[in-house]
Order: sequence, then C-alpha cells, then structure tokens
Amino acid sequence: MGLEQYEDQMLRCFHCQLCLAVCPVYLEDLMETCSARARLGLIHAAFVEGSLPISQRLREVLDRCLLCTRCAQSCPVGIPLDDIFAAARRLVREREKPQTTADEMASAMKQRRLYGLMKKSVSPPEDSQQREEAIHHSPGEPFEERIRDLPAPPAFTRSRVAYYVGCSTNSLYPETGEAVLRVMSRNGIQVVVPEGLVCCGMPAFASGDLDTMVEMLRTNLSILAEQDVDAIITDCTSCGMVLKTKMVQMFSMDNELRHQAEAVSGKIWEATDYLNHMGLTSEPSPLSEPYTYHVPCHAGWSVSVKNAPRKLLQEIPQSRLTEMTSPEICCGAGALFFTEHGELSERIRSHKIEAILETGVKTVVTQCPFCRSYLAAALDKVTVMHPLSFLAKSYGE
Repeated sequence: MGLEQYEDQMLRCFHCQLCLAVCPVYLEDLMETCSARARLGLIHAAFVEGSLPISQRLREVLDRCLLCTRCAQSCPVGIPLDDIFAAARRLVREREKPQTTADEMASAMKQRRLYGLMKKSVSPPEDSQQREEAIHHSPGEPFEERIRDLPAPPAFTRSRVAYYVGCSTNSLYPETGEAVLRVMSRNGIQVVVPEGLVCCGMPAFASGDLDTMVEMLRTNLSILAEQDVDAIITDCTSCGMVLKTKMVQMFSMDNELRHQAEAVSGKIWEATDYLNHMGLTSEPSPLSEPYTYHVPCHAGWSVSVKNAPRKLLQEIPQSRLTEMTSPEICCGAGALFFTEHGELSERIRSHKIEAILETGVKTVVTQCPFCRSYLAAALDKVTVMHPLSFLAKSYGE
C-alpha cells in the first residue's frame, strides 16, 4: 500500500472543512496545521511534488493524528485519509525508525501480548503515571490458555462461526472472550476458536510499519480462509475494521491472495452486530442496571455496528440505556496514541469523562478494548465493559 496509489485521490480534496468539524485533535487545540485537510496538503507537497523537505516538524504533524477515521467517514468525496496518513508515516519512519523497534513490535504482535507492547510505548515515568494506570490490568492467564475446552455445541445450532480473538481480549480482557463464547452458545451459535492467529496488524498500521501489518494479515488469512463457518466474528471494532476493509486493500488486484482476502472479508462481523442480526433465542433475565454506550471511532466500517449494542441490550428487561451527550466523540486513546501524546489525549478524554459522569450511570459499554482501558483509568466507581459482557451478566454468567 504505497503512497503513489493515492496521488489522484489527494487532489480531490476541495477544502469543505467537514473534516475539521469531526477531528478530535483539531477540536482540542485548534491548530489547522494538524487538521486532515492541511496534513493531506503537506503530504502531497513533501512526497508527491517534492517541494517540501521531510523534516522533524512534518513527522510531528503526521504523528499528531489518532487515525480515528472520523475525517475519512465524513469526507464527501470518499478520500481514504487514514490510509494516506499511514502510508506517509511509512515513508518517514523507514528513514528514521531502527529495525530493532519494528522487530520488537512484530514479536509482540505475533504472540498477541499487547500489554508488553503498550508498556514499551509509554512515555518517560515523569509524564506517564495516568497512562500507566490505563494499561495496568493483570487478568492472569490469557484467553488462549484459559479456554482449553470450548463450550459444548448448543443443542440447537443455528450457525457456526469462527472467533477471531484480538490481542487485547487475549492478554488484557480474557473475560470478554469468555462472555462471547457463553452468550453465543446460549443463543444457538456454535463458536470455534482457530489456533495460530496473530495480531490483526492495527498497531503496525498506526505506526506506518505496513510490512509487519501485511505479515500479520498473511498469517491470519491463511488460517481464517480454511474455516468452514458461516461467519467470522470479533469482539473488537478495530480488529473488525482491519479484517473487513484494510486486509483487502493490502493485496493488489494481481496478488494471488486478493481473492482469498475478499472471501474472508465478506464473512467478518463484529460480535454484537452478528448476534443482533441473528436475534436472541434465549431470553435474558431482568437486569435493573442503567448504562450508557460509548461508540468507538472504528465502528464506521459497517452501517449496523454503531447501533448493534443499543438494539441488542434493549432486549434485557428492566435495563435502561441513558445516552450521554455526543456518544460518538473520541475518547483520546487512539490505539497507542495515548502513550505518545499523553497530555493531548487526556484533554480529549476529559470531555468524554464529563459526558459519562453527567449521565449518573455506573456502567459504560463499548466494543473497543483500548477505549475501555483508557476510560476506566479516569473513572472512579464506574465499570466499563463489553456489551456482550453486560448481556452475559443478565444471563447470570
């Protein structure tokens, strides 16, 4: 995925300013240099025209982006801004980033031990206390070791799915994985967990290390393509975005893996969305617990992912959704962005925390584990969980 393939698309920007209205970084510091349209112009000048030197300042502008995809989602002419920004980061970092760092990232991603990768990325101690708290979570055994025996197939099986378990669920929130298995099985959906899967590649994409991302995708594609299932589910919206949209883009039309990638992509579902699509066959028990819903930025790859938790959890008797102000605004985590731009990300997060506290609820649901970690670090006496964990709770799981 080289920058040259986007040259024509970069010229389609007509400065409508819609990207400014949704960019969490611009809205926080009002520096137009770091807005999507300005960043696009700088990339074109530096890498296409060659009229701008590739300087440290340019790298700072490229890095000061969450890759939240809000700008791409709002672009009226469909410019894939996040893909362009990642490709530009690749060109800059190929000049500067030591290979050992890329090797460490690849190793962590292969093992799906995201906690170690996040720890390495945190800023110096004097600046990182709150960021350390955001990733301080000791779940014990990872999901892949905790679930040695899958639940027995449901007596009445409506469908059979493969479960892509992301790094965060595997190493930070294995209880989310357990909730997915139990809730699906309870509703007539048999789940298989393929062995050998690695990270989806999102951390590498965010850093511009697209070669490592492709390596991860090749491994996952070889495994997922062999699954005889009706669908492939994942509990993480970022993993879903990568597998549904980025994976196909990474393989050119003449690549032998392109057709395989398209076939796998066609089966990808976010777990909440899939269960809502299939419908519940097991009625939840009453759960008198108000909650609010934080919509992850990376939910834009499907028209139904955003509202799936709302529709699914309304099936729980006595539960009540209390909408927060602007539930779709970014929390500031941005994959590993919060580890490198702590002060900025904390300012972005403060608006979300205020909105949550205004609802007065004690439970927040969200599909993104990065959002979950980062929000939980700043919320006292408020629990942040995956929507399917909330549903599992109503089942007494």
